[in-house]
Amino acid sequence: MKRIGLALLGLLVLGWMAGAQTSREELLSHMELTAGNYANYPLPTGHLTPAPAGYEPFYISHYGRHGARYMTSDKTYRRLRQQLDTARTLDLLTDYGKDVRRRIKVAAADAEGRAGELTTLGARQHKAIARRMYDNYPSLMTKPLFVEANSSTSRRVMLSMANFCLELKSLNPTLDISMDASEHDMHYITADKRIVVPESATDDALYRKLKQFKQRLLSGEKQMAAIFKDPERAKTFIDPYTFADDLYNVASDMYCVPELNLRFDDLFGEEGMIDGFRVYNASWCLWEGLMPGARTAYWRLYPLLQNFLDDADRMIASGGSGLRLRFGHDSVVLPFSFILGFQEAIHATDDMEDLHNHFSIFRLIPMAANIQLVFYRKTAPEPAEGPASGDILVKFLMNENETSIPLATDCYPYYHWSDVEPYYRNMIEAAHLVYKEIPDDED
Repeated sequence: MKRIGLALLGLLVLGWMAGAQTSREELLSHMELTAGNYANYPLPTGHLTPAPAGYEPFYISHYGRHGARYMTSDKTYRRLRQQLDTARTLDLLTDYGKDVRRRIKVAAADAEGRAGELTTLGARQHKAIARRMYDNYPSLMTKPLFVEANSSTSRRVMLSMANFCLELKSLNPTLDISMDASEHDMHYITADKRIVVPESATDDALYRKLKQFKQRLLSGEKQMAAIFKDPERAKTFIDPYTFADDLYNVASDMYCVPELNLRFDDLFGEEGMIDGFRVYNASWCLWEGLMPGARTAYWRLYPLLQNFLDDADRMIASGGSGLRLRFGHDSVVLPFSFILGFQEAIHATDDMEDLHNHFSIFRLIPMAANIQLVFYRKTAPEPAEGPASGDILVKFLMNENETSIPLATDCYPYYHWSDVEPYYRNMIEAAHLVYKEIPDDED
């Protein structure tokens, strides 16, 4: 009874924290957060609760998003360049518009040939996360461990993995590190598209609602009026919503290349950048199926959960110690945090006007976002306790901060693996996953 009571108290406290997530004052104080999933990786709080007496970490299981990157396609820059060049030819640009065109040209030149690539900041982010992992768990990370690392086949992700692993190797040269990036592992490193996602009767209505929400908040009217002498004439070859959306994405991506010393936030002002964040906050929530009434797209991440469970069980059964690293994308970290039941991810609402007060992508999928499960076993029992216990504890970290899952525990933020493992395996079983039939290879 005591164990359940403590757990319920902890969940109530964390639920209150989640309900008070994103205030306008917070965004106004930290405008970089309005970049949403382009936001820079925030420093963790630094507070890590000591493990119960006698328990030591023996295994860390990790999934991390790539670090800061360039936009994944050149089409945004190409479209903006073409539109602004046409406006210049027609003498439609205001003096402010001419300055915007100049800045776009600088940003486009820097990004040319680098679509989707890791930036210098992105490499630094992964090195810093690796260093903190080493510093936070010295009793484990100073051992001659085997480190198994896999990444998606995306170049920015492979380079993120390399920067992370090389930093660890520099700190502990005795590590035996295996790195791989293969289609063989993509069924769990990314969403498994073979899994059939059931239809939802309300999904189409949610997408219509999202479209209206996006086009109202990113209408483009302010940007058109500021950049063009005759906005109505400019509308004959520019769609205002797409124009504003492109500019918001450029403004957000500038946080990934701070060395450029280039900003576009002035095109939107504080309220406009907040509106852009709210648009993408709602979009990601719906895209990944985390919004009530949406199709359960997150089912396609159950193979990753299966991989976490199976790898942990093998490590526990071996009696050894190790480190398991996986590297991929925001489209994995976000739904995976929801599947795990992290308090930051499970409070979404279909009220898009209010969603940011309960669910914030900058808390979940900033650049270099990561999920860590840290496992502990009892190696030094108290004298009166007798032999060492076989009980395994696990702690959940969202971007290196302790978080909760919807299970009872008597030692928060630590959970008993004997409770955690069947909870997640039953979740997978209850989904009754159906896979599309894959055609046989032709001879």
